[in-house]
Amino acid sequence: MFFLESLWNIMNPYYLMTILFCDLCFRELFGGQVYGQENIPVSGPFIVASNHLSHLDPPFIGAVFRRRELMFLARKTLFKSRFWNFLLSRINVIPVDKENSADISAVRMALSLLKNGFGITIFPEGTRSLDGHFGVAQPGIGFLACKSQAPVLPVRIFGTHKILKKYSTLPDIRQKSKIVIGEPLFPEQYDLFQSEKERYLLTANYILGRIKQIQEPRCKFCNVC
Repeated sequence: MFFLESLWNIMNPYYLMTILFCDLCFRELFGGQVYGQENIPVSGPFIVASNHLSHLDPPFIGAVFRRRELMFLARKTLFKSRFWNFLLSRINVIPVDKENSADISAVRMALSLLKNGFGITIFPEGTRSLDGHFGVAQPGIGFLACKSQAPVLPVRIFGTHKILKKYSTLPDIRQKSKIVIGEPLFPEQYDLFQSEKERYLLTANYILGRIKQIQEPRCKFCNVC
């Protein structure tokens, strides 16, 4: 109870209620397993860089990072309806205008939040995978990491594309998911291309490569699946 009360005092209450619900769904409804929570910083800024398989990924990431309040970057078109605009604007989602390359307001906001000690979640590929395979890294994650010099946590999600496919509306509760949080990457590890013209893209490729290296662990319970 003390833990919940302390969270309520420091977190946005809309966000807290949402992640508690998502945590319940992740663990109980979809049999979700999480590995590497000891790698989550107890304080200070950090960037969560994850592969992207499903609409379930952001809420599941929020659930497994529940001891730290996260901000999420998401495309502006998700805010079109009144309901989603009301909800997303209250649970730490920052709209990004992907159609306007000159729109840097979201990046400025993300950098400001990192400067103030928050965690930011970004998907290096920029979009969801149709089949579970990795896409191409976009330079945005590289820019954000290099400019902020914040630690980057590589995260790999398994199975959410089977629970909720890209064009499906109903989840398949027979499927299971796993989330693995890798060890943090520091600037001296990822910001290796300062003299290169494609510094941000090369950094993004490096971060995505570290996500790819994360292997799916065996089931905590049966050590087989």
